Amino acid sequence: MERGEPEADIPAPLGAFRQPGNGRYESKIANLYVYFWRWATWKVFDAHDDAPFGVVALITPKAWLKGRAFTGMRRYLRETADEGWIIDLSPEGHRADVATRIFPEVAQELCIAIFVRWRDSPRPRTGGQTAKVRHLKVGGRRDEKIERLTTLRLDDPEWRECATGGTDAFLPPGSDLWESCPQLRNLVPWSSRGVTPGRMWVYAPDEDTLHKRWRRFVAADTERRAEMLGNSGERTPDDNVPPLPGVESHGRTTLATEHRTNTQTMRIGFRSFDRQYVLPDSRLMERGRADLWRVRSDRQIYTVEQNAHPVVNGPALVFSALIPDMHYFNNRSGCARPLYRNAAGTLPNVTPGLLPLLSEQLGVPVVAEDLLAYIAAIASHPEYTARFQEDLEVPGARIPLTADNYLWERAVAIGQRVLWLHTYGERYADESTGRPYGRVLLPRDRPRCVAEIPDEAETMPEKLAYDPVTQDLWVGSGRISPVPRAVREYEVSGMNVLDKWFGYRRKNPAGKRRLELDHEVARRWLPTWTTELLELLNVLGLLVREEPAQADLFNEVCAGPLITVTELTAAGILPVPTEATKALKAASDAGDALFDL
Repeated sequence: MERGEPEADIPAPLGAFRQPGNGRYESKIANLYVYFWRWATWKVFDAHDDAPFGVVALITPKAWLKGRAFTGMRRYLRETADEGWIIDLSPEGHRADVATRIFPEVAQELCIAIFVRWRDSPRPRTGGQTAKVRHLKVGGRRDEKIERLTTLRLDDPEWRECATGGTDAFLPPGSDLWESCPQLRNLVPWSSRGVTPGRMWVYAPDEDTLHKRWRRFVAADTERRAEMLGNSGERTPDDNVPPLPGVESHGRTTLATEHRTNTQTMRIGFRSFDRQYVLPDSRLMERGRADLWRVRSDRQIYTVEQNAHPVVNGPALVFSALIPDMHYFNNRSGCARPLYRNAAGTLPNVTPGLLPLLSEQLGVPVVAEDLLAYIAAIASHPEYTARFQEDLEVPGARIPLTADNYLWERAVAIGQRVLWLHTYGERYADESTGRPYGRVLLPRDRPRCVAEIPDEAETMPEKLAYDPVTQDLWVGSGRISPVPRAVREYEVSGMNVLDKWFGYRRKNPAGKRRLELDHEVARRWLPTWTTELLELLNVLGLLVREEPAQADLFNEVCAGPLITVTELTAAGILPVPTEATKALKAASDAGDALFDL
């Protein structure tokens, strides 16, 4: 599949699943189930010129239906087959309840796909003809799914036709409203996947743990250090790696020869609303994402989008004042979009020409900070996700852009408060409007620690408990109250924020601990964690209070006049210039604009 047969002048069959310009995403097609897809399609459609017709039907993971890595695979199937049928067997999502899984031991989302090329199909086809592909969901318990499959027919009325673009997802097209709205990536075009360390022990919820891990690392010999890094093959103690921009330089010292026992630690965005610490050492990271560190400043803010999986509930976007990890959104990858393309905050990461167009349309000056506040007001709440639930099956947010000045200004005001909350008061602070810097507190009925969380090793908390009647949150034997139910249940696309935050601080912390240093963890509850938990509860409590106003605004925007994709295209704003989607080169970060914004 990967190499073909060079001696017989047969190219690699897998090449048919590749798409020009998609190279950096296509590592994911080096996957056993994709090999089966390519072998089957090659055998049926390509290997026999005298009979290039037949049927391919497989049950596999369904990531290829919409993932960017598989655009070439979808193009091939549309160009090669005449018809296709997709049966989604996992509408309940990833790691759904075991009773809903076709194969109980398989937590991945699965689909059945059938593609056919008819005997009399012309080859090659002309006129841009592509396969007609249909889609259908089969949900419920396992026995219900099997019963549905036994009676399912190709003329079933529930089949829906898929989008028809050459590389579009094999899913029904979005609603008319959804399709008319610009994608977030067409408004804030440059993105990064976020910090990808490749080993868990470079992160910790406290600095002391990181210092202990580092001292153990430098106390080990070179062979042990290699073992501590793991055997991923991406990083070895002998690698000479440039330091991350703006952090302590290690010069030309490799990890094999490092002897300094002191090391720098920094705050980082670990998961949504969870601020942890990192060893900001590029030698320890598979992908440190130097471009994100290069633009770090006290003005920068990162919009984090789930662009690899559907968003199922909660806000569709989250924001961080800190550089985010690649799994920041909901522990399942994603991407980060900085507000600025440089550390000075003089080059907005906004599609060229968009801000002047908005200023003209709305009759008010529009700057990048206003645009981001508008985006936060519109998409960072559950009503957005609920309304666009089916549309979000294809990952990537779209933003309804109002053409109404009154709605715009309402949205900016709400969004400024939302961004202040997401960043724990470190961005969009304005004392005169009730947004003090770094101090986020509910005005009344704020949570308090009414029973101290024990900080002895033998009483280290192991679980959270909650009483919805008394609104008590129990952290081990400690108690915080009042905590409204909506705060306790606050989720970001299936990830409960409080459970995830506590999981990394409990006795026997969460996370895969495959390396020696992963097991160096805090052995007692830290008083600073109590403070941080109270801060988190205040943030979530205030966000819950913002949601009704966001929902009302959002519905008014959707019902009112919009600036559509068609209008942005006619104005020359779309498509986005390629250079706007890329990070600035290091030498360009002096403040000279590359585009006419």
